[in-house]
Amino acid sequence: MIISLIDPRFPLSRSNAAIVISRLVQAIALTQDPAYRTTLDASGCEQVAVTVQSRLCECLPRISEHYASYRDDEYQDIYWTAYREVGLEDSPVGLVCMNAHETGYLTTPSAINALVDRVRQLVDSRDDSRHELYLIA
Repeated sequence: MIISLIDPRFPLSRSNAAIVISRLVQAIALTQDPAYRTTLDASGCEQVAVTVQSRLCECLPRISEHYASYRDDEYQDIYWTAYREVGLEDSPVGLVCMNAHETGYLTTPSAINALVDRVRQLVDSRDDSRHELYLIA
């Protein structure tokens, strides 16, 4: 299945959701880039630039929490752990989460970037744990 052929208007099957999650986590692990490049213009309005990872993230609003009970592999476990820790919520404007001070909501691109950062931290910590186990053995 090629992710670019997924129609974002239709719900994903459990297997398609698992594939999208696995590919997203793998893509996140391979780069240090955010999903969305955000800057502020002269008037202070947020400007969002799309990246390769943000194209993968287009399916995320349709991967709702009812998929969370299906953790068939490590990638899904990492994704759903990050999803819950960041506190993503589906809203009429897209996926959002609270800011670090819990005084307001982040925009969808900023919330997705928070998810990507947390996924990357979890992947790195699991890789470090594996490396330590390898050195001990």
